[in-house]
Amino acid sequence: MKEAEELYLLVKSAVNSNIDLAKSGFRLEEFKDTKAEYYKNAIGGYVKRLQNIDLRKCLDRARAKELIEAVSSLHEQKKFIDMIPFLQELSKIHIASESAQKRVSFAIPNLPAEIKDEVNSDLRELEKCFESECFRSSIILCGRILETALHRKYFDVTGRDILETSPGIGLGNLVAKLKELNFEFDPGISEQIHLINQVRIYSVHKKQTPFAPSKEQAQAIVLYTIDVVRRMF
Repeated sequence: MKEAEELYLLVKSAVNSNIDLAKSGFRLEEFKDTKAEYYKNAIGGYVKRLQNIDLRKCLDRARAKELIEAVSSLHEQKKFIDMIPFLQELSKIHIASESAQKRVSFAIPNLPAEIKDEVNSDLRELEKCFESECFRSSIILCGRILETALHRKYFDVTGRDILETSPGIGLGNLVAKLKELNFEFDPGISEQIHLINQVRIYSVHKKQTPFAPSKEQAQAIVLYTIDVVRRMF
């Protein structure tokens, strides 16, 4: 985090210069007091910048929040030296770039009217889960969105609601039935659906080793899901 790194260097410079940052009643005509005033104002400005950071962009949001609160508290107590280890750790927390933030678009145009409201509702919930770092929930919602889209596509192809005859049909079997009906998926779509389904199964069902998807894994599944549904309609 750039702001934390710059503040760390500023505090360290003040400490190395033996500046008394806790002193009050500066006489600005004296060089050392003027320098102390500069450091105090600069440090205060950086602390405010840290407090205004959009934590949703932090790759470790919870820890960043803890560290910023600790730095703010120490700043209020004028314990500037004690801020240093917190700033060192905070400076190592990465903030996703704007381009990275824009990679995930939770919008699917051209949805059939019959499923538009349901899918858009799931997409809004998916976005909230992903931004809140509830990655397993995000993957489960991806499975639900994909299931809704595939059932609709089956109805478009056959004119029949497969839920009436096979209410428990899995995504893999549904894809197989569509292929039997000569519905052609775009290249790679079947593989994406299979991957989404496998990760969804690991997320839903109890396993001996609990599955905790990373942000990168969840993001990949979200992107695959949205891409599949977009290309399906």
